[in-house]
Amino acid sequence: MKKPLLSLVVLLTMGTSVVFAQENRKSLKKKDKTEAVAVAAVADPADVMKFKSEAHDFGNVKEGDKAEYEFTFVNKGKKPITIQNVTTTCGCTSPNWSKEPVAPGKKGTVMVSYSTPGRVGPINRQVTVMTDSGNKVLKISGTVVAKPTASVPQNSSAIKAN
Repeated sequence: MKKPLLSLVVLLTMGTSVVFAQENRKSLKKKDKTEAVAVAAVADPADVMKFKSEAHDFGNVKEGDKAEYEFTFVNKGKKPITIQNVTTTCGCTSPNWSKEPVAPGKKGTVMVSYSTPGRVGPINRQVTVMTDSGNKVLKISGTVVAKPTASVPQNSSAIKAN
């Protein structure tokens, strides 16, 4: 009597777990489909913000000279784009951008300035543009060369020539 009762309990337990597993699987599939639709509804910023150029090479810049570049883009989407923030990988790079929403078909800008004084060497920075339709990474590069030293040596003697 104990064996048939035990077998019945085991059989019921296994049957119940199979039913719950299949229900859970169905709900997961439904959730995956819902998430896929939600992700598809958010436009890829690469499709919406068409930049004339996503990278700029300053080439050789003399220390102390301005290193500025204006990235321009066109809103190819169906809704206005608002740039919420622009961040850089270094405090030596400062951005300025279009504050007003950029209507479909219109142009927007992101101005990037690199501070050259005291920064001799390679420039390799990223600028992240954060919009209501996603993020876009722009890049600047180049080399800051030391400003030339005076060709006439300084006279440090105590005697002054007239």
